[in-house]
Amino acid sequence: MNSWRRDPVLEYMKYALLGCLLLSPAALAQEPIDTVTISGKTEIFVTLDRTINTKSAQIGDRFHGRVAVPITQDDQIVVPAGSYIIGFVDFAKQPGRLKGKGELRLRFDTVILPTGTTRKIQAVVQSAEEQTNKPGSEDGTLQSSGGSQAGQAGEGAAKGGATGGVIGGVSARSWKGLGVGSAIGAATGALIGVFKKGDQVVLPKGTSLTIQLENDVRFVKP
Repeated sequence: MNSWRRDPVLEYMKYALLGCLLLSPAALAQEPIDTVTISGKTEIFVTLDRTINTKSAQIGDRFHGRVAVPITQDDQIVVPAGSYIIGFVDFAKQPGRLKGKGELRLRFDTVILPTGTTRKIQAVVQSAEEQTNKPGSEDGTLQSSGGSQAGQAGEGAAKGGATGGVIGGVSARSWKGLGVGSAIGAATGALIGVFKKGDQVVLPKGTSLTIQLENDVRFVKP
């Protein structure tokens, strides 16, 4: 009498192992991955968490902001509000003594979700609250709206001359005193105009920015 009997557990393990061997790496690689892609040109609304200005900004300075409006795809939130957006100063130029305007260019390279998921991005500023873009610029460069230094010097001379003339006329009680006072006041006003720099580009903490992706960003769906 043959007492040998097949163990059902061993039989199951044998066939399971055979199935694993027959499943090739190529077949495994073709398993679908459920992901969502945020396409380039997507706009992201960001609120700055610190002040940035051309007076102190240096190329390479890092900063961050928060996503103000969730980014959705297929009726699903992919990047929730409050996610961090990290960027850096790509270019900063202070206004000149006599002419020129302040200029500032920011770029963004990282997004961090509240879950800790981190992705590299490429994004530039499309617009900034109460700021203007440099005419003809397509790289998101912001430019101050202040006038030229020559104009400020002329305006300072005019105001200084008027004030100095009144003071000179009152002190000397004569038209001669009025003329001398005007000349001194004009010179002083012009110097103030020359030594006062033009407007800086200032983005206070809490400033709203609209940035635009330059590349696609892939996320795994939750």
